[in-house]
Amino acid sequence: RRFGVTPAFTCGHSYGELTALFSAGWIDEATLHTLSALRGQLMAAAGGPDGASRGTMMAVKAPLEKLDQLIKTENLDVVLANRNSPNQGVLSGSVAAIAKAEAACKQKKFRTIKLPVAAAFHSALMQRAQAPFAAALEKVTVTPNDIRVYANTSGGPYPAEPAQVKSILGDHLLNAVNFVDEIKNLHQAGARVFIEVGPKTVLTGLVRQILKG
Repeated sequence: RRFGVTPAFTCGHSYGELTALFSAGWIDEATLHTLSALRGQLMAAAGGPDGASRGTMMAVKAPLEKLDQLIKTENLDVVLANRNSPNQGVLSGSVAAIAKAEAACKQKKFRTIKLPVAAAFHSALMQRAQAPFAAALEKVTVTPNDIRVYANTSGGPYPAEPAQVKSILGDHLLNAVNFVDEIKNLHQAGARVFIEVGPKTVLTGLVRQILKG
């Protein structure tokens, strides 16, 4: 904003969906801070005091279609929680389920990295966090405008109805981040210049992979 740059679209990755809504002017700064703090507290506490019940996450370098197939053929009790690029995804599930998934990935020679997370985000194990977060959303003001905000869940733009925005955002903790389709849909809608605002350049790298060529 200080440089006079106005986005035509905004999107984020996981927590970044809140900053995307704020950057587009759909929620105000006080709402961003309130929802950010609440989301962090709820996700850290999700699943109870036993760390194992909260689950964990693991990044895997492999084609997404092969990860989908592996989950099915090996009957893994995990979800492909982050569809980050055509060749990289993140599995989410219980500690035991992720350990089983790790063994299955090693057999396929897929490179894996355990993530230092507090719980199995974007999976059903976030149920305890989802309900109070959705309840809090009912009390905030959402003001859609002409800047389109793209959603992780659908990969498409948020609807212009505040109630529908709250419904999608309320279930965000339970649903996968489909970053691949989101970026493809942004490109199809005319996005050609992508500016990443954050501490690193992780998403820029993912965008390069998704829109290769």
